[in-house]
Amino acid sequence: MGYAALSKEVTLSLDGETRTVSSMGSTVGDVLESEDIEVDDKDIVSPGLDEKVDDGTRIAVRFARPLELEVDGEVRTYWVTSTDVDSALSEIGRRFAGADLSASRGAEIDRGGMSLTVVTPKKLTIKVGKDKRTKREVAGLTVRDVLDKLKVDYDKDDIVKPGLGTEVSEGDKITVTKVRVSTKRVDGESIDFDTVEREDSSMYEGETETVRAGREGKRDVVYRLTYRNGELFATKVVKADVLRKPVDAIVRVGTKQNAPNFAGGSTVWDQLAQCEAGGNWAINTGNGYYGGLQFNLSTWHAYGGSGYPHQNSRETQIAIATKVRDANGGYGAWPGCASKLGLPT
Repeated sequence: MGYAALSKEVTLSLDGETRTVSSMGSTVGDVLESEDIEVDDKDIVSPGLDEKVDDGTRIAVRFARPLELEVDGEVRTYWVTSTDVDSALSEIGRRFAGADLSASRGAEIDRGGMSLTVVTPKKLTIKVGKDKRTKREVAGLTVRDVLDKLKVDYDKDDIVKPGLGTEVSEGDKITVTKVRVSTKRVDGESIDFDTVEREDSSMYEGETETVRAGREGKRDVVYRLTYRNGELFATKVVKADVLRKPVDAIVRVGTKQNAPNFAGGSTVWDQLAQCEAGGNWAINTGNGYYGGLQFNLSTWHAYGGSGYPHQNSRETQIAIATKVRDANGGYGAWPGCASKLGLPT
């Protein structure tokens, strides 16, 4: 009777599971100890351990458990008292709306805790093959995850940048270049011949003479063709059987310098040359004036002439003289002869 008088009926709730126990303990701590229930400072006990208990007291214990959270590759451990994933995320203030979780939100978390992987959605720019770039929000940790989520087909020949194993971040750009490789066989393909030039000092510059005509060769060849996004990118010979070797052409090429052309004509310039130098375009009188139009060196060089005037062809002397005339508005550079010939000065 004495035991019955001292004993108390207490309702005990452990992580939401409730039972009624009889205890002689006078405090919450006593009751838990009598039931072999150990708690530490991470657990939540209500009322507190030092609170007195009476008959009918309700004691609630929520045990802390570790939640190892890996978010986009970064790991952090939280201690939570929630017994399911969704409640635990609410408890730590991280809901991760739209994210991919390695366990369902309703999954239970036992006293041993849980490791939970979270992949958050990221805004990415995607380009596949010839398609235009598009912006997509995808929950994927790596490029491979993103492409699989978007159901993008790719194979070992395709070029994916960044690489499939690369972790993605907000704003990243992913490009998939579609690569197709095929082979092509060509029978009897022509092989171009080369031309071998042999210098010949007995021939003038610009003169050539074919010593031996070239002849094309023939071959059977297999090409490997690489296409990127539908367009031919590279062609490589993988096998070739030469049926006939090409024969090089041999050409003689003159190296002898041509003498300047001093032949006369019937132009105004020829008339001036006749007056100035007796029509001799190659004259060097030794008085500081040269050629058919009797240039001095300063004027000759000022208007683009090279070397000495009399060493240049008639055509070159006329070209320089034309510049002088146009710059002066007439033939005033040759006043005496211009006057005799009635040319404007």
